[in-house]
Amino acid sequence: MKYITILLIALLHLPAWGQQSNSQRRKSQIEQCMKSVYSITEFQQIADSLEMTIDELSDYPVISPIKKSGRISSGFGMRKHPCYKRRKFHTGIDIPQAKGTLVYATGNGIVIGRGYDVEYGYYIEIQHASGFRSFYAHLSQIFVNVGERVSITQQIGCVGNTGVATGSHLHYEVRKGKRYLNPIGWCYCLFEIHKVFLVK
Repeated sequence: MKYITILLIALLHLPAWGQQSNSQRRKSQIEQCMKSVYSITEFQQIADSLEMTIDELSDYPVISPIKKSGRISSGFGMRKHPCYKRRKFHTGIDIPQAKGTLVYATGNGIVIGRGYDVEYGYYIEIQHASGFRSFYAHLSQIFVNVGERVSITQQIGCVGNTGVATGSHLHYEVRKGKRYLNPIGWCYCLFEIHKVFLVK
């Protein structure tokens, strides 16, 4: 009787073990495909071909860090720096907002950086899947700590004008390895992919 009970318990747990290994296999497959991806176009193509779910997409920086972000005061790329008055590469985008406006995590991940930098002011850096990172700067407040796991759309801080800034705004970056990626496409990625899925 004892052995029958053990066998029944083992059989009851088999589907869960199978699902877990399938889930791990799927995650591993996605990670492998995303390893060499740097452009939003490549990311969207892979997401489409793998038919990634919203939950799977949420492990990447795929939404805007500010609700109803509106205009961008300074884009990604070369520009004349507003404070230094010389041409300098702008590694992210600047989103002007009132001080205290909430800033949200753009994807699930782990906080790997938080602190103060002379140029960036108060900042947060989040590690996402496949080596992608999101970076939020010039904050007035920070609500998360290093090592903390955060979820997409979680409030992580507030807009400010700390560091080298001409006014209240969020400086937002998407990074992978040593590269800076243009955040514009990433900010609307989840919406764009979801729109394509709805049309199919």
